[in-house]
Amino acid sequence: MITLLRYGPAFGLPDPSAFCMKVELLLKLADLPYELDTVGNPRRGPKGKLPALRDDGTLIGDSELIRRHLERKYGVDFDRGLDEAARATAHAFGRMLEERTYWVMVYNRWVENWPAMRAAFFSGLPPVVRSVVPALVRRKIRSDLHAQGVGRHSRDELYAMGVADMRAVATQLADTPYFMGAAPTAVDATVYAFVAGILDPPFESPVKDEVRRHANLVAYGARMRQRFYGAPAAAAA
Repeated sequence: MITLLRYGPAFGLPDPSAFCMKVELLLKLADLPYELDTVGNPRRGPKGKLPALRDDGTLIGDSELIRRHLERKYGVDFDRGLDEAARATAHAFGRMLEERTYWVMVYNRWVENWPAMRAAFFSGLPPVVRSVVPALVRRKIRSDLHAQGVGRHSRDELYAMGVADMRAVATQLADTPYFMGAAPTAVDATVYAFVAGILDPPFESPVKDEVRRHANLVAYGARMRQRFYGAPAAAAA
């Protein structure tokens, strides 16, 4: 039996982690039965982060390694129908979102919307722990942002990068139902996780404004939400 270890619903999303959403969407795309285990604690993952996948006693961490595991063990071709050039394009867009847009979202959530994040993730801790742990976590996130490089930029510079990313996503999507054409492929698991992660939570930013400006992105988010969750994201929270 496959079990997905995740954080759990928050901010109108099936999961606040784009990577947890990505893995669940990959499982849906593969049409594999699975269970959800809302562990909340990233230390439960083998790499000290979530998501993680438990499959017949084996615990796999990292969304890309989970994808490779599903492809090898179950013979899934998530990009069926795509030629090599299209697969390369999909791969590049996925890396852009996961390696840069992600950090813009981290800044938006953990720096600009810190009170909401603190309440969502730490309100259930015992009082003594709650007075210490959130500050330590936020300090580490700020350090990670600086080490990655995004945290060295001004607010305007940082958001301009996220805006450029989403503009590129909208251009590539064009008027197709899914990111690479008429049928969803692996990259849709990533693209939708990020589009929803920007649009659905109650956090404003220039990046969210940019997504709203593109009717195709808004329609894409609604289409993916309906197909894979059967209801608006807020109903899953």
